[in-house]
Amino acid sequence: MADADIRINVPLIDSLVKKHFGSHFTSLLTYSTVRGCYEPSPLPRRIAAPQTLFGMRLWWTVLGEFSENLGFRLELWNPAYLAAARALVEEYNRHAPAAPLVLAHTTSAAAVRGLTPA
Repeated sequence: MADADIRINVPLIDSLVKKHFGSHFTSLLTYSTVRGCYEPSPLPRRIAAPQTLFGMRLWWTVLGEFSENLGFRLELWNPAYLAAARALVEEYNRHAPAAPLVLAHTTSAAAVRGLTPA
């Protein structure tokens, strides 16, 4: 895993997330199971935007996560952002071919079956 971390262009990933998803989005966020909340990460882990109320951050809206277990890939959870994710992957692979990024679009089981959540 350390070898894969070295090849990933972290500043490029975060700048492309801001370019394609919006300036308020970040990729340098991870979920801490010990603390039970999201916290800053030195590596790209989740694509998220803060949910705010009267200027105070309450929580994060998470669209997907970066994974290195089966190659470097972006698992997108929200299909509304599929075009932005494809553009991010294409541009990243143009600029950093040493660690190619693959898009893995995942949906919930209910969406695959055509059900809507209650």
